[in-house]
Amino acid sequence: MQHRDEYLNDAHVEGFISYLSGVLSGHTRIDFPVAFSVNRLPRHYEMQCPGKVEREAAGSLYVVEAETLEQLFRCYWWNHRFYDENRQEVDDVRACVQSAIAGEHGEFALELARGACRKVMDWGFGRGTRANESNVSWAMSQGPSLVQVLRNGREALLSDAPDLSVFNRSPDPSTHWSKMNSGWTKYYSFALPAHVIYDSRVGAALCYLVRRYLESFESERQVDAVPESLAFRWAPGQGERNTRDPSSGSYRFARLSGGPAGSREWARVNIQANWILSAAVSKSAATWCSGPEGFRRVEGALFMLGYDLSRVERSQAHDGTESTNLSFQW
Repeated sequence: MQHRDEYLNDAHVEGFISYLSGVLSGHTRIDFPVAFSVNRLPRHYEMQCPGKVEREAAGSLYVVEAETLEQLFRCYWWNHRFYDENRQEVDDVRACVQSAIAGEHGEFALELARGACRKVMDWGFGRGTRANESNVSWAMSQGPSLVQVLRNGREALLSDAPDLSVFNRSPDPSTHWSKMNSGWTKYYSFALPAHVIYDSRVGAALCYLVRRYLESFESERQVDAVPESLAFRWAPGQGERNTRDPSSGSYRFARLSGGPAGSREWARVNIQANWILSAAVSKSAATWCSGPEGFRRVEGALFMLGYDLSRVERSQAHDGTESTNLSFQW
């Protein structure tokens, strides 16, 4: 994988960072419509996030139209709670992971590592879910090697010259390798600074913003396809009907997968997302995403942006244009 400096000096990456910094500062509007099931929202959601209720056959939807990414962050919710209400639980999980890392050379290193993995998966997926059980089972199957496996993954993700071979899945069950998916990106997010949780929603959001960046070019500067350096990946939500495929026209984005190269590819896009987001946050100098919590706020905004892209796509199809809802203000 490219060195961090080489990657960030890529012309397409530099352009996208500048574009994204404008999105973060609010100088580049997103004008993004999204709808949430009313029965899943926190109480008094409408007081913090103005919108409107629409009735559909499947139930009532609360529709929000955010002009900026900051506004979308203000509308953050998860598990019937607002961002600040979720922070205590998030801080507890992070503290558990950090304690396990601090104790890696102690007598209870394996016990702490296993406990941290369970804590992360319980938080991320809920107890008893298939994703939870699958990830915890994999962690347990590593035996005493779990501590080193997690350390190898952290070192690779934190490096300016990442060695992604540690994420190569081996067909030999006796060979231990680091894993990356929607569960383990959560673990590494709690373990490392400025590591975005690259799940299906954040992946869809990043791909979508890359697409909008490419569509913002003047006709003579248009590129025919997504540049390799900005080829992020997305995934469908589990058990949801929401549209998360950000592809449109010649701008196609591949799906994340759990195949033989799945962990390695997931790690690649996660690292590149970390580098780009860190640079864009710094360049934007936006107050809402500054300071120690700033990177997490951007993560929360992307989490909301990638929830469902269907309203943008339906608006485009209805109007018969490529950019009706993709206006840009510089």
